[in-house]
Amino acid sequence: MSERYVIPSLDRAIQVLALLADRHQGLSLADLGRTSGIPKSTLFRILVTMQRHRFVLWNDDLRAYQLGSRLSELGTSFLEQNDVYHAAARYMKGLADASGETVFLGKLEEGKVLYLRRMESPRSVTVVKKLGQRVPAHCTATGVAMLAFLTEKEVLSILDAHGMSSFNETTITDRTSFLKRLAEVRRRGYAIVDGEYNKELLCVSAPVFDFTRRPVASLTVAMLAGRGISDKRLDSVAEMVCDSALGFSHDLGHTETPTLTTT
Repeated sequence: MSERYVIPSLDRAIQVLALLADRHQGLSLADLGRTSGIPKSTLFRILVTMQRHRFVLWNDDLRAYQLGSRLSELGTSFLEQNDVYHAAARYMKGLADASGETVFLGKLEEGKVLYLRRMESPRSVTVVKKLGQRVPAHCTATGVAMLAFLTEKEVLSILDAHGMSSFNETTITDRTSFLKRLAEVRRRGYAIVDGEYNKELLCVSAPVFDFTRRPVASLTVAMLAGRGISDKRLDSVAEMVCDSALGFSHDLGHTETPTLTTT
């Protein structure tokens, strides 16, 4: 494509977004200038414009620019329009049919859990949960399953930003205990959360990885907590969830095969 059709300011804005995408802790104005070679005054105007449209945001705690929520919204639209997003339906339907329960597809967005899709089984008891709703990560199975496979630095940054609010007597609010829990989730390959956010729900969740080996989503089976669910039933559901998440991960280019431990 001829360079004469390229709009320089737009080209530079895309360059800035690409740089920020590679740095999870963000970049300062000075760092962006050094890395991109864009003059400081021009770079500042680009950042202000992108902030206006939520493509980037300024993190006061880190003193750095980071990717903004508008990109996540566009990413969700992208998923809805391509085979990767639709691939989730196959695994969610299989999991809902096999478990007889409600299945959710969720992801982390700005340190909180965002639910993207829900799949009901004909045998499931309906679980009320609004799609597009953001909920805490530290006390939901979707959040715990994904946090377990982030770096400790990333986890602590999320906890610093959002805290560890208690929703009832079962919510874990101590950081040391929480980090131990994440280590156990990494060992097992899945998370179980019993009523820590919503006392009526017992959820089992396993992360979905892409080709970069990072968790990009999670498949979660939600069950009513008061049904006297046995350990054998939990182990069976955990195996189903992990198998479905692994198959989905392979579709996204992930090649590692985690070992499932149910004890």
